[in-house]
Amino acid sequence: MNTLITRLLSSATLVLASTLTFAQADDMPPIPDDKLEEIKAQKVAYITQKMGFTPEEAQKFWPIYNQYDKELDAARKEMRDFHRGVKKSGTELTEAEATQLIDKELSTRQKELDTRRKYSGEFKKNIGAVRTVKLYQAERDFNKELLKRMRERGGDQRGGGQGGGGRQGGPPPNR
Repeated sequence: MNTLITRLLSSATLVLASTLTFAQADDMPPIPDDKLEEIKAQKVAYITQKMGFTPEEAQKFWPIYNQYDKELDAARKEMRDFHRGVKKSGTELTEAEATQLIDKELSTRQKELDTRRKYSGEFKKNIGAVRTVKLYQAERDFNKELLKRMRERGGDQRGGGQGGGGRQGGPPPNR
């Protein structure tokens, strides 16, 4: 079972790391759709394995989860596109632009929270509260493993190899 998870994460890591290897700045190109789809497929397999769904449960769960994931992705894409637009302008922000940026950030975070709240109720109805918590933990675990494997394969080249852990603008994550 752990071998399957290791293989899935290795595949997802290679896909993501190969895309990020050439990215040296925040203006990196978006990850190609086929690569994102491959990572999402690995995530589905990981969550399915961790949750231990019966076929009936999976049939009810995945359409709900896919819509949830789609709505979260849309909110995140909106924010990324907005940040890219601000960075491409190449000029210092005015007070009005900075205020707009802050408002947009808060609005997007609220959309994400509202989506999580909405689907949390749906998940609890379909798989129960305990398994909903387990789902959220599986999502976090998948993301941690993916990032860990990226770093192990050289994904930390983006941050210069020291201290950044592949993240921009902050200390490395606590371990």
